[in-house]
Formats: sequence, structure tokens, C-alpha cells
Amino acid sequence: MNDSGFADTRQELAGVAKRLLLQLAAWTAVIAAGLYFAGHGDKIAGFLAGAAISAVYGLLVCYRVRRSASLPPQKAVAYMRTGWLIRLAFIVLALAWSLKVPSFHFGAVVAGLLSLQIIIFLNGFYLVFRHSVTK
Repeated sequence: MNDSGFADTRQELAGVAKRLLLQLAAWTAVIAAGLYFAGHGDKIAGFLAGAAISAVYGLLVCYRVRRSASLPPQKAVAYMRTGWLIRLAFIVLALAWSLKVPSFHFGAVVAGLLSLQIIIFLNGFYLVFRHSVTK
């Protein structure tokens, strides 16, 4: 593939990452407001911490995908596998850290951590729905 193909892929990846992070920010704001108005203000800090960790996790994935695009296939696979272990360790450390912070509700941190995956699932659901309606 030529350099312009890589540039297009990188620009598209950057656009997708930006859109997902904006959607994550909106999701986080809506859930945090819901927690506040439902009388669960004590869980907001944990949820925000989890959502922030989720955003960092998403950025780590984007960085790995972007970097692996310029590697030969064999090295790209190894690079992504190593990245998976690093991200798993990041999640485990973040969860362990959240247990040590008394102001964080552990369940709220876990919910925040799952926020990016929920956003990605909803995007996939929307794409399938949109594709089936336009067919």
C-alpha cells in the first residue's frame, strides 16, 4: 500500500477516535447528571474516573492500531498481542487503584470502564440498523 493509503487510514482512524471520544463525553455527562438527579451523587466521582480510564484505554487501542498499520503483518500481530497484555494490565491496575480510593464507588468505576464498550456496541447497532433500513 502506498503512503497516501496509510495517510487516509490514519485520518479515518483519527476521525473515528474523535467521534467515539465525543460520544463517550456526552454519555458520561448524561449518566453523571442522571446519577446526580437520582440522588446517587456519591457515585459520580467513581463513574467519572472509570469513564476517564475508559477513554485512555480507547486512546491506547487507537495508538496501537495506528502504529501496527505501518508494520509487516507478522510484526503487527505480535505488536497488537503485546498491546492487549499492556491494556489488560492497565485495566487491572486501574481497578486495584479504585479500590484504594475511598471516595470511589467500585461499581461506578466498573460502569464507567464499560462506557466505551457500550458506546462502541451502540455504534455497531446503529450501523446495522441503518444498513438494514436502507436495503
